[in-house]
Amino acid sequence: MIENNNTKENKIWVSVITILPVVILMNAGRELTDDSDMRILYSGVFGGIGGLIGFVAFFLTKDKKRVVKIFTSVFVMIFCTLTLYLLSSNQTDKEILQQKWRTQKIGKIEFDNPEKLKLRINEIPESIRWFYSKLNIYSDENNDRITSFLQSEILIDTLSVQDIYSSTLERMLKKIDVNIEEIDLDVFRVDEEEVSSMFSFELNGNKVNGYGFMYLNGKTLESIWLMPLKKGFSKDYIIEFESGIIVDY
Repeated sequence: MIENNNTKENKIWVSVITILPVVILMNAGRELTDDSDMRILYSGVFGGIGGLIGFVAFFLTKDKKRVVKIFTSVFVMIFCTLTLYLLSSNQTDKEILQQKWRTQKIGKIEFDNPEKLKLRINEIPESIRWFYSKLNIYSDENNDRITSFLQSEILIDTLSVQDIYSSTLERMLKKIDVNIEEIDLDVFRVDEEEVSSMFSFELNGNKVNGYGFMYLNGKTLESIWLMPLKKGFSKDYIIEFESGIIVDY
């Protein structure tokens, strides 16, 4: 009976000290990147590290007293949880600006961005087929703020780029319940083919910044947006992003 109890206790100990670190650290993939492929890679790597930590802890304490095992398991859990917390701490814009950004070209526009944008939508909704003959939407997978690229061909050639920019911005802001009349607009440049500006508005009691660039040539309409959802972009971030945009005329 005593042997059976010891066996059961050892099985429980093995499960706690080896499996829980794996489960905790596998969440690092979700915190480190918004790229779905990289999430899988990071989850596998950090899950393996968690398993190694658990195995070493089990090996070193398997013949120790129960109190030693309890303290060891608590220490391992705290260590893994603290590691995950540090990994999940969002980078500041200052830290992001110190990193090397990725250069990407979609349609006629080349731009630099911390993450590569991926194609999310390539079908035109029925409600806007009167306006678009082609519509591809690229974006990252961020939840607090999003970078998106709209690559399209339009059916109407009588509108100015300024009018389309304003209506597009208004439509985007309505999706997050922001009144276009309540935003502050800082226009960087505007001509017959291009418009770019920083816009600011109140979000959850804080003033946040976003950015939009639009290019129109004939029926080719392309635009890229930095849109706050839960938090905004710093002015330095927006200026750096703006400086990396190159149009292939």
